[in-house]
Amino acid sequence: MQELLRRGSKPEYVQVVLRQRGQKEDALAAKCRAAGWNVQEVEKADLDTAAEDLPHQGFIAYLREFLYTSFDALLTSLEGNPAPLLIALDQVQDVGNLGAILRTAECAGVVGAILPRHQAAGITSAAVRRSAGAAFHLPVTRVNNLSNALDLLREKGFRVFGADQEATVPLYHTDLTGPLVLVVGSEGRGLRPGVKRRCDDLIAIPLLGKIDSLNASAAVAVCLYEAVRQRS
Repeated sequence: MQELLRRGSKPEYVQVVLRQRGQKEDALAAKCRAAGWNVQEVEKADLDTAAEDLPHQGFIAYLREFLYTSFDALLTSLEGNPAPLLIALDQVQDVGNLGAILRTAECAGVVGAILPRHQAAGITSAAVRRSAGAAFHLPVTRVNNLSNALDLLREKGFRVFGADQEATVPLYHTDLTGPLVLVVGSEGRGLRPGVKRRCDDLIAIPLLGKIDSLNASAAVAVCLYEAVRQRS
């Protein structure tokens, strides 16, 4: 809720837990009213049902739809940035993973996320909750053809690296400075062949145990914070 207030995004309405008689209104609910929001008090059981048993901390905001950034607007926003860091997700379909990735990306200083429009998770209420509000701070764009988008970014001077466990180049031997796009594949199939061909190199995260892969959100976190380390 705080993230929506900071961003100036007005939801259709907000539901909060019904106050007991004589109870003072919650400070956050009062801020929402002061911002001109439609604040409705409901029974906690109704709020639990609306949240589908996910944690809600006593507040639920109803948005008509998530406002994606256009790809052109994203490119314009990068002008003047000498070393922008982007992520591209190749058909990541789990909204929990998507939300966790956006949260990590925003914390790591990523300036934009690129999602395919088809066969991929979009920004839903569950993804927003898993992102801890990061989805409202990080520009997210959807494109019809991820490969074409990567081609255009390469033309603009970006290097494109794909995280792939079959790669022979270790993550820690890779220069992750400068304009960069990190591409991560779907939970099951990884990167599609056409997307792999757009990558300047494929990088692998060293795995020392018996399990042969990390999930998408964990892989993004490892790669992004190696980039942060190198750029510091």
